Amino acid sequence: MKKGLDILTKVVIVIVYIYTWRVYKTNISVLNSDYVFLYLILFVGSLLSDRHFFKGQSSENKKGYEMTSYILYITWFITLIIPLLEYVYMVRYNILVTLMGTFLIVLGIIIRGIGIKTLGKFFSRDVETWSNQKVVRVGIYKYIRHPAYCGNILQVIGFPLVLNSYYSLVLSIVTICIFLWRIKVEEKFLIKELPEYKEYIKETKRVIPKIW
Repeated sequence: MKKGLDILTKVVIVIVYIYTWRVYKTNISVLNSDYVFLYLILFVGSLLSDRHFFKGQSSENKKGYEMTSYILYITWFITLIIPLLEYVYMVRYNILVTLMGTFLIVLGIIIRGIGIKTLGKFFSRDVETWSNQKVVRVGIYKYIRHPAYCGNILQVIGFPLVLNSYYSLVLSIVTICIFLWRIKVEEKFLIKELPEYKEYIKETKRVIPKIW
């Protein structure tokens, strides 16, 4: 079942990517390639940042809510691909909006990177724990419990703005709602697996320091 879902997820992403790329190549003569190159640089930078900071360790099969991982995987990549498709059909240029989007993406990459590095071997893209795991309360985790998700949320807002793809922000909102759902079920899982996590919740906020 898991293998089938994994394959299906990747197939959907590849199909959307191929279609978007073909449409882009067909209309490349009327587009500003500088915007697209900036977008792709930020996109690749986001992926490389995760790979650079991620340490990980072997799973002990203490996982929960695995379906959320597949849903997030699909919506995350589609949210990053669709703005390019919108840009092809609805060309807009506003350098201030582009700069704002770039700032949000870079900030998101930094916050997510710090979160992943601080959590170290305990970071996982799935909802899971290990027998030797403890609640991390240092660094950025003194202020928010989910810096990696915070970084993701900033990025899914920023990417459409880089290309002035305003309609794509609707998909960003959907993805953000899924992230918030993931946070809720992940905390439920961690409270069950790590008794001290309940106390940690009282000391911190989820993604916005001192607010929420």
